[in-house]
Amino acid sequence: MPQADRTSRRARWLGVLALLVTVALWSLNGPLIKLLDEAGVDGLAIACYRSLLGGAVFLPFAVRRWRTLGRVDVRWPIGSVLAFTLMTVCFVIATTRTAAANAIILQNTSSVWVFLLAPLLLRERLRLTDGTVLLFAMIGVAIIFFGHATADVPALVTSLASGLGYGTLIVALRGLRRVDPSTVVSLNLLGSGLLLAPAVGLWATFSLDAHQFGLVVLLGVVQLALPYLLFSWAMQYVEAHRAALIVLLETVLNPLWTYLVVGERVPTPTLIGGPLILISVVVWMFVTWRRESRTIDDGG
Repeated sequence: MPQADRTSRRARWLGVLALLVTVALWSLNGPLIKLLDEAGVDGLAIACYRSLLGGAVFLPFAVRRWRTLGRVDVRWPIGSVLAFTLMTVCFVIATTRTAAANAIILQNTSSVWVFLLAPLLLRERLRLTDGTVLLFAMIGVAIIFFGHATADVPALVTSLASGLGYGTLIVALRGLRRVDPSTVVSLNLLGSGLLLAPAVGLWATFSLDAHQFGLVVLLGVVQLALPYLLFSWAMQYVEAHRAALIVLLETVLNPLWTYLVVGERVPTPTLIGGPLILISVVVWMFVTWRRESRTIDDGG
């Protein structure tokens, strides 16, 4: 394999590592949102605040690289902001109204949307292995969903809407791979925060005490902005449909952190479907690694 191909492969697997770190940090959203909800902060305000704070962190870096947006069609950044807003507000509201496990599992129906949209919008070719892994992962999602059929229906529907936004966002980030990652992060976060601000003014409140503000800072910077930067960088090297499989790991970690921090019990269906999702992603990574290793050994 030529040196350029080896370098490309190395960058792709560094992208996979970045996605794994991203998932670990993203999965902290369950307990942090629960703590803010217990502290009396409305879900709409949580979504708005964490976007504004997270976006502000990267704004100084983004301003210097703003012209990289000119490398892509304007529809990509607009679609990215709208998709991110749908994803984040629906997920936060769902997490405040149902178990964190329910919200994160149903949000990760995003993979279905990625598999439908990636070939159409990105012209990315899917392998049979990827489709098989998705099938088993979605069986895990179905087990969890139908196991919670008696749960709050509006919250479940809101979680599914978050999945639509999430899947569309993954495709949009892949379409923005030529744009500087810090610019993408700041654009989506600030754009989302500004879109939500009027709604917060009408139906929630901008008032926060010191404890609430500290939790919002953790949520906006550590849980959202930093991993989102890693995610945007990784999407320059990892295909959208494969990234969608990796981030399914959050469906296992999110309920775990929530249980450890706030004591919210992991529902039985999650204990059944979660490992199935985890095993599917691990098997996919192993098979892909072996296939690429054989290609190098054969000199292909």
